[in-house]
Amino acid sequence: MGSADRFTLAERVGIGATAEVIRGFDQERRVPVAIKRLHEHLAVDPISRDRFEREARLSARITSEHVVGYVDAGIDAEDRPYLALEWLEGQDLAHRMRTSGARLDTAEALSIARQAALGLFALHEAGIVHRDVKPGNLFLAEQGEGAPFIVKLLDLGVAHDSASENVEGVALGTPFYMSPEQARGDSEIGPRSDLFSLGVLLHELLSGKKPFTGDDAFSVLAKIVLQAPPRLSDVWPEAPPSLDALLARALARDPEARFSSAREMVDAIASIERLVLEGAAQPEEIARPPVLVPSDDHLVGVIFGRLPLSSNVGRTRALFQRIAEQHGGVVIPLLGRGVAAVFEGECADGLLRAADAALDLVKQVTGIRLSLVTGGALPPGVGLSASVIERGTRALERPRADVNEPPVRIDDATAHLLEEQYAVEGPPGSLSMRGTRGRSSPNP
Repeated sequence: MGSADRFTLAERVGIGATAEVIRGFDQERRVPVAIKRLHEHLAVDPISRDRFEREARLSARITSEHVVGYVDAGIDAEDRPYLALEWLEGQDLAHRMRTSGARLDTAEALSIARQAALGLFALHEAGIVHRDVKPGNLFLAEQGEGAPFIVKLLDLGVAHDSASENVEGVALGTPFYMSPEQARGDSEIGPRSDLFSLGVLLHELLSGKKPFTGDDAFSVLAKIVLQAPPRLSDVWPEAPPSLDALLARALARDPEARFSSAREMVDAIASIERLVLEGAAQPEEIARPPVLVPSDDHLVGVIFGRLPLSSNVGRTRALFQRIAEQHGGVVIPLLGRGVAAVFEGECADGLLRAADAALDLVKQVTGIRLSLVTGGALPPGVGLSASVIERGTRALERPRADVNEPPVRIDDATAHLLEEQYAVEGPPGSLSMRGTRGRSSPNP
């Protein structure tokens, strides 16, 4: 291997989509190391090589006990890029959660989150956003007999350096842990995105449940972007109010409403840790957020869509937005070819405008797939209920009943409200809307 054959290789200890990890030995420092090496079939791809070498350059810039340590990087005798990192004994957090259960002791969960936030602080100070904070990328490194573990961030493979251009085509994280700005496919992803992801992880560690779940990646992304942020106390009623408030801030959809920095999040977690360790009473002035109840008097109409693969995604998304906005909808992009539009109004006005918009969309956007659902509106700016999102994404993704199925899929509850003014067809559970009564819309 390069660097004057500084490293000797032993057994392979891991393999991923882009690289393998080999246990090695650093003959210069006389310590074991982890050698991450690009797969042979990717070593001939300039884009893959550039991404790998970029990860090495970012790793070399960080010196923090909470980020896996950089040792060296180069090209081996087989012309394969490699990255040598400090060897860690222990286990990643994903393994710890699988073997011990997702819900951890409160003190341990807070310690893991605080240490991870310290690692993120080091990255952010260097102008780097991790973009893939998840259990598999947090390592609980053993520090010797009797010593507590230390948390280290792993894998800067999709990290973004604010001093350089974004790398096109790089996946931006893992759906369950994405921030709303990642789930929308925003071009600019800042440090507060990492803090949202860490909030998702801490919510899972404390409650044993992910805050955003779904039948598929599309429904998970839709919930992250559209759902009223779930509260820790919804799934852990005994949660201390200070923890409930911390998670509510970390999981705010608006980045400006989250912690201003990883350092601020570290301090907030540390203050709660002290209360937990001391067994102190929670401050009475910390009130839980009010319970959100959908309105029975005002309905919201929501269109979920997948843009056709055969189309130019930018132009088609712009056309979708123009048509939806003509009917008073607010359009929210989702990662890839996903899209949603929300229609609010008095009584059922939002639903009726959404229905008209959906019929216009299938006329003007050939091959688009849509679903339309409704439910009680939450207070303005809060988001949608999980039920509305689940029903909409489920209708969108259900198998097509037959080739003549009408183009706009709806669920049974929505069909009941539309059937007097719109042509609804199909058996229960597989309903679709073809057009207004007396006037049909063509199949897409």
